[in-house]
Amino acid sequence: MDIAAELEEAISSDGGASVSAIHPKESVSSKSYGVWLRFERCFPEFIKRVVAALRAKLAAGGQHYFNVLMEPNWRKCFPYVLYPGRKSVYLFDAWPVHHEMISQFVQTHHLSFVFVSSSQCAARLRDMSGSAVYSWVPEGVDLSKYRYSQYEAKDIDVLELGRKYDAYHDLIVKALEDDGRVHLYEKTKGKLIFPTGEDLIDGLARTKISVCVPSNITHPDRAGGIETMTVRYLQSMVSKCLIVGHAPEEMVELFGYNPVVEIDMKKPAEQIRDVLENFADYIPLIEKNYTETLANHSWSNRWQQMRAIMQSAD
Repeated sequence: MDIAAELEEAISSDGGASVSAIHPKESVSSKSYGVWLRFERCFPEFIKRVVAALRAKLAAGGQHYFNVLMEPNWRKCFPYVLYPGRKSVYLFDAWPVHHEMISQFVQTHHLSFVFVSSSQCAARLRDMSGSAVYSWVPEGVDLSKYRYSQYEAKDIDVLELGRKYDAYHDLIVKALEDDGRVHLYEKTKGKLIFPTGEDLIDGLARTKISVCVPSNITHPDRAGGIETMTVRYLQSMVSKCLIVGHAPEEMVELFGYNPVVEIDMKKPAEQIRDVLENFADYIPLIEKNYTETLANHSWSNRWQQMRAIMQSAD
């Protein structure tokens, strides 16, 4: 939810330009939403008349309601989705298992713009629904939140943050331990490496190598073949970490080059040792990634992209 809040802040800092009302946090209760869904299923025609009457009563020109959703939690769009005017959302986790539900909700409530964080998901939703309301806008990062330690002061050698790529982890963990390297990872499932947001920011700042791979590698069942860039890559870059892992194709497209040192699964232990021993050789790449992220990959950049798409439809 902290990541969603970063986008909400970028929108608010822009004065909500192009959007007359932003309601990312206010929503009806789960109980109230459940009651609404039951009524909608049992009395569809009646509900249509109620919604039409509500929209007629509340009609006011120029209204545009915008919600930020971490997943298809439509409760957060109520009651705004019933109002007249434009309704739009930014949706982070639009995994294929949700596509039918997303398409149905968008059509039922006549959403004007649906921004999703995966290029492949945006394409699939457009193809499935025949609607052009879906647009790809990648995840971004709040540049003001993150910091970095000087290279000589970085005291975490390798960080595997969040979900591990187990096949890779198992091949490097002993080598790093034998070398006395500081290697942080989730030792107990569900137990966070960094308990607070500030701990996370500090930990990334102190890290030399951040291991990042997309969800289709670590959680293929959930990802459904979708390979996408997540904010973890950008958080690592603005913290001046070297990323070892795999760059999604859309990320290479965004950056215009591959910003990641691709994992060599044939000799992963030898590779990670070599990178650490010759870390200074990678500083130009780290600095290039840092500069590129500052220039083009903030949430402010993403919001300007969304504004341009919405204004082009006026």
